[in-house]
Amino acid sequence: MRRRTRGRQTSTELNLTSLVDIALSLVIGFIVAIPLFFETGIFVSAPGVARAGAAEEGSDIKANVYIADDGTILLNESPVRFEQLRELLPKLLARSVERKVVVASGEQVKYDIVMRVLDIAKQSGAADLALLRKRRAR
Repeated sequence: MRRRTRGRQTSTELNLTSLVDIALSLVIGFIVAIPLFFETGIFVSAPGVARAGAAEEGSDIKANVYIADDGTILLNESPVRFEQLRELLPKLLARSVERKVVVASGEQVKYDIVMRVLDIAKQSGAADLALLRKRRAR
């Protein structure tokens, strides 16, 4: 007597179709999201940029902006207002080779003022922005 085999055979292979769909969805999601992370418009360097500027030749014109605790803005040690900063900074950066702006502030300065200065510097054509902070006296 012969045994009858049923038409069904069990498959021992793993079905990867759903896993491939998930992997491709993740890849597409990352491809779409990566430009959002890298194109914010304002790139700020660590304080090492300012230290590197000290070793350069003195011929390059630098734009040093200091924001005091009372809100006074100093552009290369001269007091200016926001309107004057918008006018003077592009002229200063046009004569600069590296177009670097170094921004420092007091301890009590609010971030919105610092961000406004960074925004003005970027709109004025700054290639590099550096933020400095003073160490607290102990």
